[in-house]
Amino acid sequence: MFELEEEHGIPGKILYILYPDSTPPAYRIQAMPISVDSFNNRKPLPEAWRGRRDDELSAISGIPGCIFVHAAGFIGGNKSFEGALRMAKEALDT
Repeated sequence: MFELEEEHGIPGKILYILYPDSTPPAYRIQAMPISVDSFNNRKPLPEAWRGRRDDELSAISGIPGCIFVHAAGFIGGNKSFEGALRMAKEALDT
């Protein structure tokens, strides 16, 4: 991702990456780290979502199909691409 940012002249602009999970049809949302060797993220997923799963996470976020958000807020999952995209959009507003 860092290379793509450089190629397109947008260094530091990507906040989230969406990609298919290893168990289709689920998708992952991952917060972009601040640098290649960093565990700190540019914009972690919302604190209220962290450590939550399934129906509880969907209820808190208002987004159907949520699977989880890691307690550190660097990664989450949804049952659909649309759901993962909505998670990214909602996370931008927090």
